[in-house]
Amino acid sequence: MDERDLDTVLGWRGRPVVDRSGESLGKVGELYLDEETDRPAYAGVRTGLFGRKEAIVPLAGIEDREGTLVVPYDAEHVRAAPSLDPDAALDPEEAERLGEHYGRGEQTTRETEMVRSEEEAHVGKTEMRPTHRVRIRKVRVTEDEKVSVPVRREEIRLEHEPPPEGRIERVEDVEE
Repeated sequence: MDERDLDTVLGWRGRPVVDRSGESLGKVGELYLDEETDRPAYAGVRTGLFGRKEAIVPLAGIEDREGTLVVPYDAEHVRAAPSLDPDAALDPEEAERLGEHYGRGEQTTRETEMVRSEEEAHVGKTEMRPTHRVRIRKVRVTEDEKVSVPVRREEIRLEHEPPPEGRIERVEDVEE
């Protein structure tokens, strides 16, 4: 499994990719993480007219040569790689198929590496010296903002309706 950190690999997006003989393959598009380790495992290389197709290559073995990424495979081998859904996570079966295509077989999802390092700490006293000063100041900042405020009011409206059907009485005709 490639041990490059995620920030490095994310920085590769949009960078040109060539095969081991220098033939252009396209540019780095989507990145795929190994489901078990959550580490970058594969990169999609946008190929074809307008970068509409994507070939998947393992990150292991990719070399960064002055801004161009070089994969350790021939262009035809990369283009023949199994296609994946770019909107889905790389599942173990897809990782296995890619591993078989690129010659790693059963080791694809189980491959691990351990790096051992030791550090030696030196303990002692050092003289404290000021390196710079910091001053905190509180300032008032005024900004103009346009805000919509709902305004409610009551209105009285006069509605006209036709008289009811039937008998119409006059006020003078009514007996009290």
